[in-house]
Amino acid sequence: MKLYRYLFLGCSIFTLLTSGCSGSNTGNEQPEVSIQLIWDDVKQPIDGFGIAQAGWADELYSHKNREKVMDEMFGPNGLRLNILRGEIFPHYWKNSKDKDFNLADNLDMDLDDPFFEGKSDDRLRRGQLWLTLLAKNKYHVDKLFFSAWSAPAYMKTNGKVSQGELKPECYQEYADYLAEFYKAYASVGLEPYALSPSNEPGYAAPWNSSLWTPEKMGEFITRYLGPTFKRQQIPARIIFGENPLWSAVSSQANFASSLYFTNTILEKYPEITDFNLIAAGHGYTLPESLSPEKDSLRTPIVPLELAEKNNLPVWVTEISDINPLDTTINDGLKWANTFHAYLTDANVNAFVWWAGAMPTGNNESLIVLNPDRKGYSLTKRYETFGNYTRYITPGSQRIGTQLSQPTDSLLISAYKKEQTYTVVVINNSSRSILTGIQLTEVQVSGTLNSFLTDENNRWSPQSYSPDKNGRYVVSVPAKCVITFTGTVK
Repeated sequence: MKLYRYLFLGCSIFTLLTSGCSGSNTGNEQPEVSIQLIWDDVKQPIDGFGIAQAGWADELYSHKNREKVMDEMFGPNGLRLNILRGEIFPHYWKNSKDKDFNLADNLDMDLDDPFFEGKSDDRLRRGQLWLTLLAKNKYHVDKLFFSAWSAPAYMKTNGKVSQGELKPECYQEYADYLAEFYKAYASVGLEPYALSPSNEPGYAAPWNSSLWTPEKMGEFITRYLGPTFKRQQIPARIIFGENPLWSAVSSQANFASSLYFTNTILEKYPEITDFNLIAAGHGYTLPESLSPEKDSLRTPIVPLELAEKNNLPVWVTEISDINPLDTTINDGLKWANTFHAYLTDANVNAFVWWAGAMPTGNNESLIVLNPDRKGYSLTKRYETFGNYTRYITPGSQRIGTQLSQPTDSLLISAYKKEQTYTVVVINNSSRSILTGIQLTEVQVSGTLNSFLTDENNRWSPQSYSPDKNGRYVVSVPAKCVITFTGTVK
């Protein structure tokens, strides 16, 4: 679905405009850099981490090792994700009399059945239902959310699920459609945590899509969707924003910017905060060759300022790129730097990768499914993502950090939950760096555990004892992401 994202989006906007474990502490080393964790400097809470299978549920459903792949994403030995994003398909209802969400479909067909060859809306629907049920019932994923790429075609100005807009006279019917989707999924034990009325509302894509201005989106949520959910006592949060660009430095690209959309909606419809909202955005960037100005399509990673001011959760609900497939630590580090920036610069509460598993020759997915429908491979971005997802538990709060001296090599973020803490350190340099980790306002308790990902390791464990000052001295290997976990008294 996203294979040609950058080309189409760029044109649209242009038109608009070692074993490397760290080793034991002997107590005699002098750290080059000291890392201080400031326990009482509390930042944003963390809702969790996840993946989307929207648009690719059929490929995972058809894979003969699909349950192993699900384990890699949601299981205790995998990423331990707690968020799954699906799609509110426009083909559920073909006309105003159709009220079926196809939840009685048979999901247990033999994987050698010809049904699993080719593409079809039927297989996509069944695939989403199959993997959502497994995520909920086996892995206890607590945040299922679904985005609509388009309303059903009969509600659209062009009568198609691609491009066009929602007819104004269908606003209430579309709000009812989303409410009925919630109730249908809830009826089989899949209560959606949140629903989004529009994926990428500022981009009329050639696949399932629908164009919205922020003014129309604000009106729809404030006057139709929000009141409908309240009236029908639907507890699901309403996600808004979800544009391809997180932010933009050029006014020409603002229409595809989540910062612009969320700010405009909150400015013009302040009463929208009466509803249960999540502000969200996507983190795509575009090649400079598609831009008339060098920086016009850059997407600075900044807070969604009015959402933050109104105490709304802020989620990254989609991100990846379509560069040629790279499974090395260089790509893993690139994305670790990106995760860090969204968590520490944009203060996001949740982070969702675009595609968990799909067959691809680019970097859209964390797990690459083989065309033979049997094999699959893990990427280093999968592994560095795990340095966040496995150890920062939902309900944690980010806390402040301070370095003894400035360095471009190390990036540090820290999180706490009750008496436990987690520190994620990225070393972008080609040499190891001896560091000392110490906490303020609290006393450490017991050993510090580390989990190393570099070119040769994935979450490799090591443990350390504190020195007499309650400091842990550890060596951070070159070109790695290493996560530390510990407890306080």
